[in-house]
Amino acid sequence: MKKVHSFLFAPALLVCLLFTGDSCNQPESGGKNKITFGVSPFPDTEMPLLGKIKGWYAEEGLDVDFRILGWTEVQEALSSNSANRIDVGINNISSVIATHNKNPDLIYYYGFNTFDNGFALMVRPNGKLKPLQSFLDQGQAYDTAVKNCSAQLKGATVITTASTDMEQGVAACARKGGLDIVKDVKIINLNPDEGLASFISGTGDAYIGGIPQRTKAAQEGMIAMVTGTDLGPAPINGLVTTKKFLAANPEALSKLLKVWFRIVQYTNAHLDEVSGIMVKELNKNTAAGVSPDQFRLFWNNYEHYPSTPDSIQAQILDPTGKNYWKKRWDDCNFYFFNITKTIPAPVEPKDAFFMVEAQQQLKDYLTKKP
Repeated sequence: MKKVHSFLFAPALLVCLLFTGDSCNQPESGGKNKITFGVSPFPDTEMPLLGKIKGWYAEEGLDVDFRILGWTEVQEALSSNSANRIDVGINNISSVIATHNKNPDLIYYYGFNTFDNGFALMVRPNGKLKPLQSFLDQGQAYDTAVKNCSAQLKGATVITTASTDMEQGVAACARKGGLDIVKDVKIINLNPDEGLASFISGTGDAYIGGIPQRTKAAQEGMIAMVTGTDLGPAPINGLVTTKKFLAANPEALSKLLKVWFRIVQYTNAHLDEVSGIMVKELNKNTAAGVSPDQFRLFWNNYEHYPSTPDSIQAQILDPTGKNYWKKRWDDCNFYFFNITKTIPAPVEPKDAFFMVEAQQQLKDYLTKKP
């Protein structure tokens, strides 16, 4: 979950593309595609702005104009019939599954940002919940240590934000310990900042929020019990769109992905420069006060940005990949259908997951002769 004016990663990079006029009537040749690209004001989600600043969209024949949107507005705006409707955005698998029943036309198009080290279940030092490392220090095998560490949640009180990927991480962690989050764990539902303040003041046994809240908790002396993928399959942020828009604009989507990879590669090679540019842009739109040092810490550390389609294939699309998409898909279905009971049935990938097709479209575009 992300909110404008609250510096919170979602597991997060997100972007919305809003089209000016009837984009489906615009041909993909004989002129530039006019695109209004909406982004949320967070370090990961505003990264596409770099393509505008550097002129890379124009080089691909895309006329891109940016607007600022909140994280929770993306799926709603994709379904809107108003003049400000969104045709493409950045969200994650959780969002697509949660809203599919309301609008089956919404699809997950391409994942490119894995939030695989961002979340951390924070606990008190010398408290009753011990960190994973303490189990490893006892000589336990890794999988055994994760199971035993997670089993500590039985009877524990955890502060988090309900019906978000933060609570989903608690649910996945509980299952690793053989527990049922509903029966075995007490959840105190607060927004991330309020939850952190409550936890620091002495409420609860554990807390999970976004990256800024994790950082602040650590500064207050709290320690991480489990982190990243030990809390469950990693959220994967990327492009979401509609079946209608995809059918009319496949090449425009491939061009956006081409620019995205150029952004990642340039940032990897010029991190100091990009951190200065993006922090300046970010602080125009939020009171978070992000520093260049923080940006550099977050980049390819708390979350990761594969730099080529081949690395996306190896990490996300291949079943042996570190962040294989189907693990996250199944975990989201379980969370929304079995735990929160907010969807009537699990969502089938064939109905809403188009990343395999998108990968092939991108490869065809990149190898196409001028």
